[in-house]
Amino acid sequence: MRKFPAVVLFHGKGGKPEGTVKLLEDALRSIPNSVLRAAQFSRPLLAHTAEGVTAEESFAHTEQQYGPFLKTGALVIGVSLGGLIAAKLQETSRPDLHVIAISSPTGVDNLRLDQPMPNRIALFSSKDIVIAGRTATWNMLASEAYDLPWLTHNTDDHRYSLALLINTYTKGGNLKQEASQLWAIEEEEHAEPEVPALGNL
Repeated sequence: MRKFPAVVLFHGKGGKPEGTVKLLEDALRSIPNSVLRAAQFSRPLLAHTAEGVTAEESFAHTEQQYGPFLKTGALVIGVSLGGLIAAKLQETSRPDLHVIAISSPTGVDNLRLDQPMPNRIALFSSKDIVIAGRTATWNMLASEAYDLPWLTHNTDDHRYSLALLINTYTKGGNLKQEASQLWAIEEEEHAEPEVPALGNL
């Protein structure tokens, strides 16, 4: 079982701390007997909440403003662009972090992941049209990478399934098995998934 002193959630492009990542936090807190219920949660406001901010600009801001202050061994969960920034932070200056990137590309603008890292999990769908063509190298860059056909870019729809997967990771369980069990449930609940707007990250 992995115990984390803090859980930090990075929102996606155009997002806010009170949006998708708040719903995901609530889903994580709702799991009975989860080790994360006792963790300190935070949802910082990232620079890419503003229109026109590039991925590399947002990363530089995150690394300077938040990077040095994250607790040692914290779990950082990033959605879309937030996941890429979390993984890049782990790669450049904070290898102690555990990172879970959800529906994230491995590169946006001039920000790219270059090195494989331990304790880096990628949950995505190669069918997700928002990040299509930018997920193929997750298998090389993450310690565990799962291509989940049911995972649309609308993370809100899948927050409870994602919370179960994250909980499995914290318990040191079998993510592959858990993902396969969730497939049938998600396919039934989202038989006709909503197509996300192009350009959202």
